[in-house]
Amino acid sequence: MKQAFFDLTVDVAGKSLHDISKTVQDEVTSRELCSGLLTIWCTHTGASLLVQANADDDVAADIVAFFEELVPKRPGHYRHAPDQDDNAPSHLRALLTQTQISMPVEDGQLALGKVQSLFVFEHREVGRARRLRLHFIGK
Repeated sequence: MKQAFFDLTVDVAGKSLHDISKTVQDEVTSRELCSGLLTIWCTHTGASLLVQANADDDVAADIVAFFEELVPKRPGHYRHAPDQDDNAPSHLRALLTQTQISMPVEDGQLALGKVQSLFVFEHREVGRARRLRLHFIGK
């Protein structure tokens, strides 16, 4: 049984879905991880992780627009009101999605579907670097 812990840092644009499938796959390949379970943890409260369709950019645009309507930036509306108006809504958006994903690795490949990708979903308006903590268990 093999176990590995490692970090990835990804730069993401503000309020967007950033495809990290290739970055994660490259790490799996370089570390010679063959078969097992990979857990990816986003260490931030203003971003989350999604597995979503990658065949049409409108899917990502629709997701961002949906969350913009569901949890809008409304200065003065939220109790949590630091100096950045998008802070409270970004935390609520992350709450409604997920900050960790576990996925199989089979024969050295992420077990994503034909039109699926792994995304960091950035909820803040300004882009930034996001740290991901990964854990692999298998062989």
